[in-house]
Amino acid sequence: MGSVFAERQEAVAVEGDVTLARAADWLRTRGPGVQNALAEYRAALARAGIPTPWPNPGFEVGPEYGFGPDVDVNRVVPFGSLSISIPLSGRLGRQDELNQARAQLARANALATFRELYLELRARYIRLAVSRKREIVRRSVLASARESLSAAEKLVAAGVASALDLSLSRLEHARERGRMVDAQLASTNAAADFADLVAVPASRLGALPETALPRVPAEAPGMDRLQELIIEEHPGLFRGRAEYEVAERQLHLEVAKQYPDLVLGPSLRGETGDRKTVLGLSLGVELPLFDRNQQAIAEARKRREQVRTNYVGEAHRILTAVERARAAVALSMEQHRILRDEVLPVARSNVDIAKRSVAAGAAAALQLLDAERSLRQVRIDVLEAQLGEQAAWSDLEKAVGVPLVAFQSDPADEGRAPPAELASDTEQTGAEKQP
Repeated sequence: MGSVFAERQEAVAVEGDVTLARAADWLRTRGPGVQNALAEYRAALARAGIPTPWPNPGFEVGPEYGFGPDVDVNRVVPFGSLSISIPLSGRLGRQDELNQARAQLARANALATFRELYLELRARYIRLAVSRKREIVRRSVLASARESLSAAEKLVAAGVASALDLSLSRLEHARERGRMVDAQLASTNAAADFADLVAVPASRLGALPETALPRVPAEAPGMDRLQELIIEEHPGLFRGRAEYEVAERQLHLEVAKQYPDLVLGPSLRGETGDRKTVLGLSLGVELPLFDRNQQAIAEARKRREQVRTNYVGEAHRILTAVERARAAVALSMEQHRILRDEVLPVARSNVDIAKRSVAAGAAAALQLLDAERSLRQVRIDVLEAQLGEQAAWSDLEKAVGVPLVAFQSDPADEGRAPPAELASDTEQTGAEKQP
């Protein structure tokens, strides 16, 4: 166990900015979820790489002892027999096909797991970037609240503001300090969640680049385009097609098992009381009159139907999730636009108007403090709306199963490339067939 902790601390040297491409490389080479899926694939591949052997032959040898009044020679004679089972139904080949299908299912599961974890990595990367940006904004808001408190103290000293106004300013400053701590806590939690996915200590994560947040499209893709992406890319459906192929191969194997093997049995023996050797050869086959593997065949057939039903149900669930996520994207983008392009300019304009009015003696200084307090809250609202927009796009990506937004820190989208041992297998397999 100690070696695991040492490896976690020393294997990755975090220098420079943590880009999405770099984080994806950590996920590919160190992520626990990816490594577990790869281990399962290697185990299934090892089994599929060895052809199913023939049944082991049976060998019997021993003495025969004869006694009685007619036995006066060769009271003890040796005998030996050999039995060999010869498969006639092609079940060995069917078993090989099933093992190959299971290996392809393990590969499909590893690919799907990596894709799902990569999409989750993008979401956590965004969450980390936004949490750090929120921390910066909160620090700026806290500084502004501190300036407002200082101004309120001066107004009270000049007899312009009341003690209640000063108390309210102190209350707001204290609340902003608490919110600053809350922002730091959120940033710490986001870093821990991100580090957990890539097996890198959170304490060793460096700064993110200035362009960490992705550029979101002007609008969400249409449902027709999203449905095409779901069929082509969604990891859940890809995994379902591989499961269907395994169920199909399992049914073929169970059908082949209903036919018995041919048993060949040569034997060599002597006879007690006689000086001769007997060579025998027997051929046998089990008569499938009662047990024709009916139960296993029926179960395998229903299992195939179950996988198909699960596939259809998964497709409906995905479409529902995509429709919901797409609607959330549209609404979150509209909310962010309103706050950023309409509310924020008005709040800034109010501060400018208040400053000019105070300078001209047409407004009280407390009105300027109220305007500044309102601007600070609007800035926070705009940031939270941006977070909501980014989170909505992340949810849409995970619902569709494919990246939809572009990260400047990963311009070529290299992060989505799977581990090398999965990408090297480019042959078309049954796992890619529609059930």
